[in-house]
Amino acid sequence: MFTFVVTCYNQAEVILYALESIRYQIERFGQGQDFQLIVTDDGSTDDSCRVIRRWMEENQSLFVKADQLFRRENAGICVNYVEALRRVEGERFMVLNGDDLLSPYNLFEVTSRLDTHDIVCTAFLKFTGSGEMITTYQTYLEVVLQRFIRGKTLYNCIRMGCPVMGTALFRRELLTEGVLDFILQFRTVNDRACFQRIFHENRDLKVCYVNRQLILYRISGGSVSNWNSPGRLLHNREIAQLCRIERQGEKSPLRRLILGWQEKSVAFRSARSRFGRLLRFCSPYFAVMFALTMVHFKEIRQMERALVDFYWEDCARHYQEMEERCRQVGEKLW
Repeated sequence: MFTFVVTCYNQAEVILYALESIRYQIERFGQGQDFQLIVTDDGSTDDSCRVIRRWMEENQSLFVKADQLFRRENAGICVNYVEALRRVEGERFMVLNGDDLLSPYNLFEVTSRLDTHDIVCTAFLKFTGSGEMITTYQTYLEVVLQRFIRGKTLYNCIRMGCPVMGTALFRRELLTEGVLDFILQFRTVNDRACFQRIFHENRDLKVCYVNRQLILYRISGGSVSNWNSPGRLLHNREIAQLCRIERQGEKSPLRRLILGWQEKSVAFRSARSRFGRLLRFCSPYFAVMFALTMVHFKEIRQMERALVDFYWEDCARHYQEMEERCRQVGEKLW
C-alpha cells in the first residue's frame, strides 16, 4: 500500500489542487495498487475542513483507508506532520503541503527506486499564486546540487540544517520514534529536523537524485519560502536551533566552529536590507555550494536547463488542467 499525506492550514481556496493531483496520479499511474490517504488540518479558521470532508466523501473509493486528522487549535506544521506520519501504514509514502500539487509525471516510477535506495531525492518547479511557472534557471541550483551532495558532505550539510532533500522520498522504516520525537521540538522545520535525526541514526544510507519534478510548489504571501512571510523569522530561528543542537553534541573544535558559524549566518536571512541578506552567502553551506558549482559547473547548468526546458510547459498545462478540474469539482461539491 502507498500512503499519501496532505497537510493543511487555511488553504480552502487551493486544497482541491493537492487532492485532485493525487486523484490524477492514482487514476493515471496507480493501477493495481492500494492507497491510503491521510489529510491533517492544523486548526484552520476557513472552510478547509469542509472542503476536505466533501472531497473525501466523493472519492473514498480510491482508497483502502482514509483518515482525517483535524485539530481544533493551531499547533504548527511539525505536530501536524508527526501525527500524520504515525498513521502511515504503507511501506512507501509521500507528504504534500495543502497549497502545492503533484506534477503530471509518474510518481510511482520514482518511488520504485526505493527498491535499491534508502532515500530518493527529487526535483520540483515553483509557481506563482496565479499559476505562472518560475523558469529562471538559477532558481533551481540547490535542487540539482542534490546530485552532487553525497557521503560526508551530505551528512554535514544535514547537520547544518541546510535545505537539501526537501522533496525526498524514503522508507517508512526510517521513521523511528526517536525521529518523530525530535521533530516535535519545533514548529516549522519538519523536513530538516526529520532528516537530521534520520542521518544521526543511520550513517550509511544509500541516496540517489532524480532530475524530474515530483511536486509543483506554490509561492504565496504566507509561504515560508517567501522571504517576507510572517513565518519566515520563526523558521530561521529554528534552523539556527538545529545547528545549535548539533554544535552542543560535537567534540571536534573545528566542527563546533563551523556549526557556530552556520548558526550565526542564519540571522542574515531575516535581515531587512538586501545587503544584509547577501551576507548569508558568507556561510559554510554556501561555501560548499560554491565549491561544488565550480567543480561541476557545466553539468549543473545542463541539469538546470533540462529541469526547466523539458518540463515547464507540461507542468504549466497540468496546472491549468487542475485549475479547470477543481472548478468543476467545486461546482459539483457545492
